[in-house]
Amino acid sequence: MITERIIKENPENHEAFVYLYTKLKALPDEKQLYGGLHLGNTADGYHHSSTDDDLDLDIAKHDFKYEILHWGTLDEMKTKEHSMLKLADAAKNSEWYNKHNGAPSVVGEIDLLTLVQWADEIKETNSLFGHSAIIQTFSKKTMKAEIRKMFRKLQARHRELIQSNTRNITSWIDKYQGNLKELFKVEKINLIVVVLEGIVIDGEEVDLIVGGNHTIDGTIASKHGKEINFLRIPKSDHGLDYNQAKQFASFLNKASKQPGVNNDDDDILKTAFELCIDFKQTSQSEKIDDLFDFHECNPAQKKRLKLKLNSMLSKNALQNQMWKMYDTDQGKIDLANRVTKLQTKYPNARIFTASSAGSFVPRNLRDLYNEIEGGMTYDSVLWVVYHSNPDAMKKWFAEYLTMNTSFITLNTDAMVRKFSKIKKLSHYFDYMETSATDLN
Repeated sequence: MITERIIKENPENHEAFVYLYTKLKALPDEKQLYGGLHLGNTADGYHHSSTDDDLDLDIAKHDFKYEILHWGTLDEMKTKEHSMLKLADAAKNSEWYNKHNGAPSVVGEIDLLTLVQWADEIKETNSLFGHSAIIQTFSKKTMKAEIRKMFRKLQARHRELIQSNTRNITSWIDKYQGNLKELFKVEKINLIVVVLEGIVIDGEEVDLIVGGNHTIDGTIASKHGKEINFLRIPKSDHGLDYNQAKQFASFLNKASKQPGVNNDDDDILKTAFELCIDFKQTSQSEKIDDLFDFHECNPAQKKRLKLKLNSMLSKNALQNQMWKMYDTDQGKIDLANRVTKLQTKYPNARIFTASSAGSFVPRNLRDLYNEIEGGMTYDSVLWVVYHSNPDAMKKWFAEYLTMNTSFITLNTDAMVRKFSKIKKLSHYFDYMETSATDLN
């Protein structure tokens, strides 16, 4: 007899649901659970599709709880049912009435729960599918080139590599003279690089780094680092395509003692956006809720992220992009190249570089004044500005740009009046790119 019913609401009028029967007051190891899916609604007279005769007999004799766990499309619910049954291994579990574990709906679907479990297993055991991480030694001089030749790199975060984290890893490596085994033994810090073999990108099969980009860059930048601890997962074991690999990569950033940076709101938002685009989800899809739950988002955070996700989807924001950072080695090179290019174009300009988040204008104008007083001549001053994050960019254009422009005009006009050799002093802002591809 069904003595307890828990019916999850269906506000979006989805077409299918996943349900669970639970025998109340059941004994250990006896049958007590049955899970399934149904295409329809709660009022169409459907009960279950079990082929185990014991289920109906037990429902007639014992008290059961009936729950509707999830609503969604039929494809979503097929995968959701499969994830639930696979996690319990219901087909072989003495406590389940189910005779099979179901199956994902179609190739190209995504099982987020499985990806989370894989990421957790790697974190806990440094292994997956029986494959363990193996240390590979490189020549210090050729390490960067060799790794670039061997792998493609995926950056799951919304930002490029964070320089402070890279420096942290470099410090650990040099403290132990590049000996990764000793570093792990003493500090319990395991710098591991996760590689998915056989990922097809633009028709080419590549070995893709999905975790450990900071480790690679920190090792390359170190004085003593020659070893990289690679965990390579064969295609035959993981079976992921590129879109699934991106989601898996996002789950590898977990809180621990490891030198690293956990996913922030923007990282999770990027992953959620790609999930919607790549797997035809909406911000209201249950998969999005699952994604936020797997990233341990609290209710307020989930609400905030959904609003931002809606906005991104409505604006058709770009996928496979990350926020470009200019405190990295590559970022500094890109800045220097831009300055060189502009200096060639404007040979009589004084060019500064600056973050839009900083208070740079007064300091730069003092330098400009001192240089002119010391004999330098310019006809213009140009700032190459980069934005550290979206909020900084928004505040710059909403507030700082107007304020700084007025201050610059006031001071450059004063310099023209004071120094007779300066006939004019125009000023311009040039802006660095804010996004870059997450694949290299």
